[in-house]
Amino acid sequence: MKSDRMKKKEEFERRFYGSTTVGTKGQIVIPAKLRKDSNIKPGDTLIFIRGPREGGFGVMKPEMLLRAQKEFERLQKQVIEKIKR
Repeated sequence: MKSDRMKKKEEFERRFYGSTTVGTKGQIVIPAKLRKDSNIKPGDTLIFIRGPREGGFGVMKPEMLLRAQKEFERLQKQVIEKIKR
């Protein structure tokens, strides 16, 4: 059986794809493995979202944002129903 520490390490390694440097024009290179795993192709549109705290942001395909929005709306309905009871 794996220890919690080993599980956390494996989870980090599964999600961490490396780092990049911002070029003089503000461009970054998305690591090849991340592009492959996320099915990002040349010409794809990506959305950048800044987190609530300074220094962090997320990048996603538009369809993922729509999926997250639908999930949020579903959860919101559940909360409203529980409040009404």
